[in-house]
Parts: sequence; C-alpha cells; structure tokens
Amino acid sequence: MTRRSLIVLGVVGAMLVAVLLLTRLDFPSDDSLGALHAPGLADRLGELESLRVTRAGNEVVATIERSGQGWGVAERGGHPVDFERFRGSLLALSEARRVERKTALPEFYPRIGVEDVSAPDAGGYLFELGYGGSRPEDRFILGNRAGTGMIYIRTAGEEQSWMVSAELSLSDETRDWVDRDIIDLGSGEVRRVELDRGDGDRLEIAKEDRDDINFTPRDIPEGRELSYGSVANSIAGALANVEANDVRPAAEVAGLARAVLALYETFDGLELELDVREELPAGAGDDEAAENDTDPRYWVLFSAGAAEAADREEPTVSAVDAAPETSPVTAKERAGELNAALAGWAYELPGYKSDQWFKKMDDLLRED
Repeated sequence: MTRRSLIVLGVVGAMLVAVLLLTRLDFPSDDSLGALHAPGLADRLGELESLRVTRAGNEVVATIERSGQGWGVAERGGHPVDFERFRGSLLALSEARRVERKTALPEFYPRIGVEDVSAPDAGGYLFELGYGGSRPEDRFILGNRAGTGMIYIRTAGEEQSWMVSAELSLSDETRDWVDRDIIDLGSGEVRRVELDRGDGDRLEIAKEDRDDINFTPRDIPEGRELSYGSVANSIAGALANVEANDVRPAAEVAGLARAVLALYETFDGLELELDVREELPAGAGDDEAAENDTDPRYWVLFSAGAAEAADREEPTVSAVDAAPETSPVTAKERAGELNAALAGWAYELPGYKSDQWFKKMDDLLRED
C-alpha cells in the first residue's frame, strides 16, 4: 500500500470517528420551544372582564368591557364588539406557541416591533387583559408579523422576546373592533321606497309584484322616460349586506340637521325608517375647509315597525334560512329584532350606500 493510500485511509477513518462521536453527543436544547407562550391563559379567559388595546404613544385603540348586555367597545358608547375578532384574538393568544427565541436587548426591540408602546413611533400593540381585580392582568406586546401565522411577542415586563405561532387580526382603528354588520335587506324583499329631503323634494319608487325585476318611480313627468329600466334598483338595494363605516350613540347626532327621511317597505309588511343626519366637516364655511373640499358625514338612525295589514300576506323564509320545522319570522318579530339591535345607535354607511338617498327624479330620467 502506498503512502498516499495510507493518508487517504487515515483521513476517512478520522471522519468516521468524528461522525460517530457527533451522533453520541447531546447538544443543549431550548426546552421552551414549542411550549405555550402564556400557559394557563386559556383557563383564565373565563374570568376575563376587559381587554384594552393600546398603540404607539399610549393611544388607546379599543377598550372592550363585559356588561350585562355582553361585550361592548367603550370608545363607541358600549356598542357590541366584533365578537369574531375579539374571540379570535384571545384564542390566538392562549394557543400561541414559541417557535424561536428572539432578542432580549431593548435597543433591538424596534426591529421586530416589541418595544414599549409609550414610544411615539412604536410598531406594536399592547394587549392588557383585566380580570376585575381577581388576579393580576396579563399584558403582552404584539409586534410585527413574522410570516404567515407568525408574530413577534414579548410579555410586558420581561426582557425576552419570541416569535410565536399565532394568527392575530390587529388594527389601528377603533371601528374595526366594533360589530358593523348591521342589516341585510335585499331589494327582492322591498316593495316601496320613499325619500323625503324636505321642502317638497320627494322621490318614491315601487314595484307592484314581488317577481318584478325593476322598480319604477312614481309620477314620472309627462314626456320623460327612464334612462334605463333598472336605474332605480340601486336605491332599493341600498340596505343589502350593509357594513357600517363607523358607529356612535344616537344622542351624539341628535342635534345634527336632517338630510333625508327614507322609508323602506317590504312585501311582508316590514317598515324601516331611516333618519339620515348630516355632519358637516370641522370648520365648514372657512376658506381652508372649502379648499380641502372635505365631504360631510351622514349618520343613519334606524327605526323599524310592521304595517297594520302585514298579516294579509304570509311571511317568508329564504331558501338559505329555511329548515324543517322552522317558523317564518313575522314582520312584527323582525321589526323587534332590528330595533333591539339598532335602536339607540347612529351608523355611518359607506358613500355608495348613502348616495342612493340623494338621487332625484332627474337623476333617473333620460336627458331631454
């Protein structure tokens, strides 16, 4: 055997020995990886009384509190919370598991958004879970997203930060914590809509039969015709799948001028009145406000009732909602449900919805 062969065999032997040794060595491991970030939180949630979400500069985004009526957002007068967002956030926190140990140095916290939210440019959110004094608060700083289903987190008061597996829906906007899905009245249910903007400025549209496709305005001027057959349908459909932009207590808009009084009647006898109030932009009338051309905001107050003759036609249930042995909801019952949910609140609807109530007869007719 040559000298070169001996050297090669020696190197190979040394490598094999090294591999064998490596397989027998026990490397130190981080036992906390894969563990719950907040062990026991799931059990504590049954005692939860409040959740406060705070962003940069110690600005409170939402304070969600338990009351006899359920969970409400204090910054919106106690309006019901978006329960799916609220519940989902709490469950995600209670189930978050540690994936990777991150920085424990405060100077590096801003890189992943877990610095204290007292900083004016902090990138994360402070979640404070209160238990009504029965136990200490749980406080977590939720930082930047770290990829799909991952987020950086640091328990307030602790130095160590982590990347955890958690799908959290965060927002700077108070309104995003509020339940804003308020009504779904499809145009197929609507029989008649009446718009009254005051000083004789009125518009009424209707259809004679539930199966009619299009709504027709009343009192079309002689010699005029609709610009197209379905031009009025968007007015009737303005209350379909409505998600409000924002909400506030009705008392806060009581002093605003009425812009429109709208009445929607259904074939089943439901009568829904919309009192639309106009909030002018701050500084309206000033040159600066005019230059900025800021649009007014329109707030809707809902009031529901049932026509006296509502029992003449049998109430219906949509195919989606129909089920064996399910009793149809009457107009009176539906009005009660709507009043229970909407009365006492003012809702700002998206512009493409509220714009429908300002259409006039000329907007629906072909130009001469």
